[in-house]
Amino acid sequence: MSVLLIGSTGMGKSTFGNFLIDPDDTHMYDRQTFPAATNNRPKTQEVKVASKHFPIEGSDRKMELKLIDTPGLNESATKDLSHMIDIIKKLNECQEIRAFILVVKFNAKIDAQYRATMEYYSKLLPGLFEKNVIIVLTDYATDERSVKQRERQCIDVEEIKRNTILELGQCSNNQITYSPQLFMIDCQPMTSAEKEISKKERKAILDYIFQLTPIEVRNQMVAKTDYIKQKDAQKYEQLQGEIKGYSERLQEVNKESKNALDQTRHKNREITEIESKIHDLKKQLEDKDTTGEIVAVNCSINEEWKWFQWQTREFNIESQHEISSHTKWTNGNCQFKEIVQKPDAINGRIEGSFMRGIHASITAYTQKKIKYAKEIEDLKKKIETKNKILTECKDEWEKYRAEQKESLEEIELLEKYIAQRRVVAEKCRSNLMTMEDAATRLEELKGERFDD
Repeated sequence: MSVLLIGSTGMGKSTFGNFLIDPDDTHMYDRQTFPAATNNRPKTQEVKVASKHFPIEGSDRKMELKLIDTPGLNESATKDLSHMIDIIKKLNECQEIRAFILVVKFNAKIDAQYRATMEYYSKLLPGLFEKNVIIVLTDYATDERSVKQRERQCIDVEEIKRNTILELGQCSNNQITYSPQLFMIDCQPMTSAEKEISKKERKAILDYIFQLTPIEVRNQMVAKTDYIKQKDAQKYEQLQGEIKGYSERLQEVNKESKNALDQTRHKNREITEIESKIHDLKKQLEDKDTTGEIVAVNCSINEEWKWFQWQTREFNIESQHEISSHTKWTNGNCQFKEIVQKPDAINGRIEGSFMRGIHASITAYTQKKIKYAKEIEDLKKKIETKNKILTECKDEWEKYRAEQKESLEEIELLEKYIAQRRVVAEKCRSNLMTMEDAATRLEELKGERFDD
């Protein structure tokens, strides 16, 4: 079973711990388990654990008592945090604590260091403070002279006990709402009678500890010191300012991203429309800019005679476009003679019987690219213009897309920064740290200048 000894420097924790383990004079003065203070100079500069096996009444078995002696707090920011880390390590190794012994010298004043120590442990182990606290008043001399001296000085022992319990309860953030068991002991008795009284009190303390139900203390976190709380409060304000700045920038970038996205979509629609128009223009150009033939000019030969008459008719048809070929047609009662095709005209004659109606026709053809040369030129210019506009639109689309990509990357980065700072800010608001965080903070403190 593990027991934690708590108290400020000079209250006799180490001496009491030695007496609890072994009250023999040799152990108390020559072979101390826990080095005791001399000339008011504390010897406990680190967390120390000592064990001893005690026989169980009515049984052959023994019970192990593991005492954890702790240094006083409120010495310096670095030392306090280092002590706390060591204490939590020991607690996590023990996994459970049977009792929390608050060691105070009889009739001593509860100083600032003791208050700081109590406040720290009450936050660190609230479950332990709720039921397993023991108060031990040390240096309670039981010799006749000390008893008479207390009477002459009108020192009311019961009142001191009540006041000590009340004051320690207040130091523990009012977590000690019950009246904890209190013992008074002289750990350095001189006479045999005094030693007998102290040994009886020691046995009463051990018996009381043995009957307590242990409290689990696995995976304990490190409570922050006042200095770290102060630093974290400043850091929290700084982080809140950064979060505000990043959040404001995030709103701006979201607007920029939305605008870039809208512009990208608009340009995308514009590109689609232009490409569609270019496609239509190219189809028109493809249809016109070809060697395929098309009618250049057509001439029909008809007469108004009532009766058939044999006639000869000459014809000459002219074309403003270069003629590539021609076709002719008759109704079978006449035929073409001596047809001559020139680049810009076709002439000849037709002979046959004519009557009312169309009797023959001749059609001149030219290539489409010749007939539509002007339209082809216009179409090419339109396509060229549209392609320039399309290129500009695509460049703008690429620009807006790049802007949106940059905005999204910045948004992702800003959200990451905000999330990271919120995590750190939440840690700043917490009164506890993980062992890993505590170790990091300790290294940071060591890098600062303190008068240890």
